[in-house]
Amino acid sequence: MAIHSAKQVVSGLAFESLATADFTNAKSLLRIQTKTADYTVLETDSGTWFTTYGDTGAIVYTLPANPKKGLHYYFFQSTNQNMSINTSAADKMITFNDLDADGATAVTGGGLTGALILVFADGNIWNAACLSNGTTLTVTT
Repeated sequence: MAIHSAKQVVSGLAFESLATADFTNAKSLLRIQTKTADYTVLETDSGTWFTTYGDTGAIVYTLPANPKKGLHYYFFQSTNQNMSINTSAADKMITFNDLDADGATAVTGGGLTGALILVFADGNIWNAACLSNGTTLTVTT
């Protein structure tokens, strides 16, 4: 099937002449939310990139109670503060060197800015991985 118009692929996306793209009506491919206070993460937030830009203290994110398969979140520390991701129930996270953690906190003496933690659910448990160099996860058990 030949595609003659971007509207066949994404509603509201149109190409002008000579294949110049007009993204005025295109939907964002990455949902970004900034949090400056503790936040209880919702299932509907799946796929969201959370930042802490502008916060002045530690931020605690609490994951949904049910780790439904496919749910995933990104947590990016935009300030020099601690950032914790906790489960709603005990022993529901696998993370660095721990199979039954309650949460993980990005902690590096003076080097927290830029910490990135990916959390995803496999249907049974939350899985958390620190994707940034130089950041240490402190595990809550």
